[in-house]
Amino acid sequence: MIDEAFITIHELNMSPLAYALWVGRLVTFQFLHKKMGASLTEMEELFIEQGKTAIEIICSNGSIEILQYYLPYYIKSLKPAPSVIGDINVSVDFQRSTLVETRVKNTYTPVHIACENGHVNIINYIYSQFRDKKSIPHTLDIDFQDESSGENCALIACRKGDYKMAKFLHEVCQANFKANNKRFENAIVITAASSKRKPTQDFYNLFVYLVEVVKIDIAYMHEEAMLLLEDRNIIKYFENKLQKKGIASQKNNVERKYEISRPIIPVSKEEMMIEEQGENFQIRKCLEDTGDNTQSIWSSIEEDDRIRTPFISTFTLDGT
Repeated sequence: MIDEAFITIHELNMSPLAYALWVGRLVTFQFLHKKMGASLTEMEELFIEQGKTAIEIICSNGSIEILQYYLPYYIKSLKPAPSVIGDINVSVDFQRSTLVETRVKNTYTPVHIACENGHVNIINYIYSQFRDKKSIPHTLDIDFQDESSGENCALIACRKGDYKMAKFLHEVCQANFKANNKRFENAIVITAASSKRKPTQDFYNLFVYLVEVVKIDIAYMHEEAMLLLEDRNIIKYFENKLQKKGIASQKNNVERKYEISRPIIPVSKEEMMIEEQGENFQIRKCLEDTGDNTQSIWSSIEEDDRIRTPFISTFTLDGT
């Protein structure tokens, strides 16, 4: 019964071993596994049935100690290497050498998830384990591009505006920042788009870092990037860098160039009267000039006003 689910958290059923992994309790995890005979295979199957994997949860929660213990078992389970058939993720089961299939909604790999959550320690440990290896499982490859978005870890860090992660990926992991996503957007365009939604100092630092250190081509889709940018400091910096490259591109000019003409909506007679009269606008005169049902409309307004006036007049300036 040690491998049976006993608790549900966030609609995820967990066995004792799965729960220890979820909360990152290494000592408990080791005890359940080694002393009480809890099965890694049963735990993995329990997660898979619910569209999850153990390594995905570890990377999402940033449980570095559990990762250090669990990774050798995980790597051993990936022989032969996993493959993807359609939208079905196929992996080799622990100890049994049988295929387990699960439809995974999120196409991000575990290392992508660790990057998106800002777990530099997880990325660092995974990278260190495969730094000198010729073959890296795609689930742990920082340069692997997601099948639906085209993002790798470098582009994910740019989208998140995670300057610390981006700097680590470039300087320590030599990650590929020159890749484009499925929309053919490079790291600069992705950063520009994200900075529009959540402008922070990190986005400015990241943008400058991509240009000055990573050497991303600023001419590529520069008008698209300019349209997306809203942070004044980034805009000024970008305009200056483009100018030095011989590209006279300013945000105001780019916006005018791509401005979408709005359809002309006819102005009603009533709207014209309001605009013409300005502060001297009188609703009675407007109703009289617009024709039918003037008296009935005005009567209802006056009646409503008579009902409210005595109530309003009961209040004085001192609130009594």
